[in-house]
Amino acid sequence: MFTRNHSLIAAAVFTLFSLTSINANAESIAGQGKCTYKPTAANVANTDGYAVMLSETTCASSGGFIEGATVSNPEIANLHQGTGDHSGYYTITNGTDSTIAKWSGKVNTVMKDGNPMTSFKGQWEYVGGTGKYKSIKGKGEYNGYFTSATEYTVDWKGKKD
Repeated sequence: MFTRNHSLIAAAVFTLFSLTSINANAESIAGQGKCTYKPTAANVANTDGYAVMLSETTCASSGGFIEGATVSNPEIANLHQGTGDHSGYYTITNGTDSTIAKWSGKVNTVMKDGNPMTSFKGQWEYVGGTGKYKSIKGKGEYNGYFTSATEYTVDWKGKKD
C-alpha cells in the first residue's frame, strides 16, 4: 500500500509538471477591434422589452498578429431590456490567412442620465483557420462597450498554442 501511494503521488506530480510545460509553450496574444454594428431586431410580441438581435459587424483590428486585417463578426443576442446572452463567430482575415473564433458572453445595459450604457464580456476559442493559421488553437476572453448605437470597441486577450 505504501508503494501504491508513492506511485499515485509520482503520477500526480508528473501530470502537474506536464500540464505546466504544455501551457508554458502557449503564446500570449491580444488585440482590439473598433467595430461598426448593423443590427436587425425582432421584438418579441406581447412582452416587456424582450428582443432577439441578429447583426453583422465589421471591425478594424489592431494589435498582435492581426494588424491591418479585416474582421467579420456575425452574432446573435437574446436580450431583455438590453441585457442577456450573446454569441457569434469572429473571423479575422489577412490575405489568405484567417482565424475563426467562436465566442459567447453576456451583454449588460444600464441607464445613465437617461441614456443606455451597454457593455459586454465573455470567452472565446479558436475553432478554425486558413493559411498559416490552419491548425490554430487557443482561447481567451473579451470585453467591450458601445460608443454609439452603431459602434463599439472590443478588447480581447488570450493564449495561442
